[in-house]
Amino acid sequence: MRSLLGRLLAVSMLVFVTACSSVSYYTQAVVGQLSILSKRKSLERLIADEATHETLRNRLQFIQSVLAFADDNGLPVNGAYSAYVDTGRAYVVWNVFAAPTFSTELKRFCYPMVGCLAYKGFFAEQAARDYAQSLADEEMDVYVGGVAAYSTLGWFDDPVLNTFIARSDERLAALLFHELAHRVVFVKGDTQFNESFATTVERTLLRQWLTERGQPSVFDAYLEDEAKWQQTVALITKARSALAEIYASDEKASVRRTSKHERLQQLQDEYAELEQTWVTQGPYAGWMAQPINNAQLGTVAIYHELVPQFEALLATSGNLRAFLEEVKVLAKQSNEVREQRLMAEAESL
Repeated sequence: MRSLLGRLLAVSMLVFVTACSSVSYYTQAVVGQLSILSKRKSLERLIADEATHETLRNRLQFIQSVLAFADDNGLPVNGAYSAYVDTGRAYVVWNVFAAPTFSTELKRFCYPMVGCLAYKGFFAEQAARDYAQSLADEEMDVYVGGVAAYSTLGWFDDPVLNTFIARSDERLAALLFHELAHRVVFVKGDTQFNESFATTVERTLLRQWLTERGQPSVFDAYLEDEAKWQQTVALITKARSALAEIYASDEKASVRRTSKHERLQQLQDEYAELEQTWVTQGPYAGWMAQPINNAQLGTVAIYHELVPQFEALLATSGNLRAFLEEVKVLAKQSNEVREQRLMAEAESL
């Protein structure tokens, strides 16, 4: 395993090999990560410490049980989540998403070590919002989202954070499964592949975990949320397709802008109607209540668009461990080969 110093030096080198305009960005990334690492406290010690609040102790013990389950099912836990950090804030990072005024495709941000991603992360909220404003000044659609957890892809042993520890049991377990999945494979420059894969693992293990815990009512509620999620994503996917047609038309910019506004309003109206059919509030209530743009819609696509294809591959693989091995092989292929394989799996069912 690479030493902590070696890893920090590797990350720090980014500051010196990039353009001057990027130095401040990579500096904040290094400083932010160092701040997280410097605050780590061992889970074992916190659990054993009589001064630890009982609520925190119970959550940490719960996390240990989830990690054991994940490890038993083939996820590479190793030293991940063996320490706790209180960041003192609601989110650990803030991601900036952007898309052109007349495009459904997210802007890509490229980095030396992980390739191009569909977002740019900041450890300080104001820095994220300032950067988003600079993109908005260039007439880009922008969206800033707070993030409770992120994966360093095995470079560091990611800690448990205060930003997500208070979640319900099922939400916390789902998050851990998702982040650990990123340790299985990470394809440079393919955010949609990476996030859709992690979402598939998250959903698969959560189903199994709830079933084995003998919590039928919680599992039923989860299935209900799943159905709401699928209906909502279907609406968003339909809206993005309609918007793509609007943007590709030969109409004047003013006409396309009006059509864009009308279609986004239609999406919000359709979601409001859909919510009326549900007993409880839907998963995107707050999200849909705010002004929507191309960047915001793109965040849904990168996390969910390939999930059906991955679930088809999981079905043909037979079990999760075999699926993980299949994806490891797939991750080494070209973008075109990966896309063809996933589409073929989905069409075969």
